[in-house]
Amino acid sequence: MMKLRVSYERPEELRRLLDRLGPEVKSWRHSQNREGQFKKAYIEIKERPA
Repeated sequence: MMKLRVSYERPEELRRLLDRLGPEVKSWRHSQNREGQFKKAYIEIKERPA
C-alpha cells in the first residue's frame, strides 16, 4: 500500500486529483489541522498484485 500526503489550496484541486487516481484510491481523509494557506489530505493507494 502506498500513502500520499497532498497539499492543496482549493477543494477543486483535491477533487481533480482524486478523479485522476480513480479506482486506485483505497481511502482518503482530510487533515484535522485546517489552519494556514494550504490544506492537507491523506490518500491510500491500493497495492497492485505482483
